[in-house]
Amino acid sequence: MIGVSKHRAWLMLTLLAALPSCGGSSSHPRAAASGNVTLDGAPLATGAIRFVPVEDTPGQITSVQVVDGLFEVSAEHGPTVGTHRIEIESTDTGGLAMDDEDAMDRLRSEGTKRVQVVKVPPRYNKSSDLRETVVKDGPNEFSFELSTRRKRR
Repeated sequence: MIGVSKHRAWLMLTLLAALPSCGGSSSHPRAAASGNVTLDGAPLATGAIRFVPVEDTPGQITSVQVVDGLFEVSAEHGPTVGTHRIEIESTDTGGLAMDDEDAMDRLRSEGTKRVQVVKVPPRYNKSSDLRETVVKDGPNEFSFELSTRRKRR
């Protein structure tokens, strides 16, 4: 009876060793990335850039903060090696939280109808066709020159 248990234990260990490891970012190499983002020729004040794996690139979406037109992420937290769709959006709120009722009342009393908010056009967001390839040994330095004007065809 002990022989059967040892045999089952050996079989289980063999099967477990044969299984591919699950999850874990170590199974997909990552790389550092940096660069700049401009909108109509000026640095994007505040925003986010996302590296969304496409084609056969493994891994999850990597989001990086953009400040004064610059972004940088270490290899530990960077995008996986491969091709990515790039999504960029502004996080500029015009300096106001939409639920700040005092600020909204003050703006109304001052006659301010519109707060200037930097807005990256939707064509650079979820429907972006921007693509970049992240390589293992870098450098992965990217420059994105965005425009609010539509290109003429």
